[in-house]
Amino acid sequence: MEQPRVWRSSVDRRYYKQSEPRIYEAQMIQPSDITGIEAVTILDEVLGLAAPQYVLRQICRPVRMDSLTARVDIATKLTGQEKVPPLVEAELSSQSYTTVDFDLWKNVVHIVVSDEARKKAAHDILGLHVSDAARDLARMENKQIMEELAGATDVAGSDWGDTANNPYEDIVGAITAIEGNGYPADFIAADPLVWADFLSNPFVRGTMQGVQYPAGKVFPVPGLPGITGYSDGALPDTVAYVGSRAAPAVVFGEGPTEAARYRDEKSGYDAYIIRSWLQPELVLSDAIQELTGVHA
Repeated sequence: MEQPRVWRSSVDRRYYKQSEPRIYEAQMIQPSDITGIEAVTILDEVLGLAAPQYVLRQICRPVRMDSLTARVDIATKLTGQEKVPPLVEAELSSQSYTTVDFDLWKNVVHIVVSDEARKKAAHDILGLHVSDAARDLARMENKQIMEELAGATDVAGSDWGDTANNPYEDIVGAITAIEGNGYPADFIAADPLVWADFLSNPFVRGTMQGVQYPAGKVFPVPGLPGITGYSDGALPDTVAYVGSRAAPAVVFGEGPTEAARYRDEKSGYDAYIIRSWLQPELVLSDAIQELTGVHA
């Protein structure tokens, strides 16, 4: 059967009809496009449910695009000259750039609801599938960002679960190295087990008098002003990543997201396909460090 397609622009966040699989045209969805609106609703629900689970996307600098390939120059740093004497010309310096070539890949979730399941179910089968789809889109994205983070510079850390070790010594050492390279360190990303060791360490507990424990996956790190913590189970449970989002250490190519609805009358089911194009890329290895061995 005909497959109504809609796609969501990552640039302007609007929904459009797609006349052909390879053509992304600015044809706005109209009230008369009933099948398109249904696909939009499913897509909106999935993205809305998935958004809070995109934890690791927040440590990346987003590069939004509606094409699947692009060449982007990322400005890195400019070196100034200190204490220039009067009547002395300062040395010339120029901005440095890192070129990133994007060739976005796609993550796909295929939701199928059979006629029998729809007619026999006592629950909202489609709603349950939508929730599962959102969770899996987030799982795939976080996993792929984790694979990029694995290319960070390894630095040996200490076991934060050992009460004799001070986690701040490891973290401040990484921050000093990153900021010595000219980038402001602003995040730590780790598995929940690593954060449990960190927050229960006596050196950390001493800085938390009157401070509320983290209530979510994104939180200010106690004792480290300006540093935001990110907790996600996709990360290895023995390491912690200290890095600079502002640098950026990692960029995230965010492409369009597409949804299509179809029915297979012969087999007796309705289906929705959701495709999300993306690509995380580690671009500045000097702006991130991987502390190893922080959880036994």
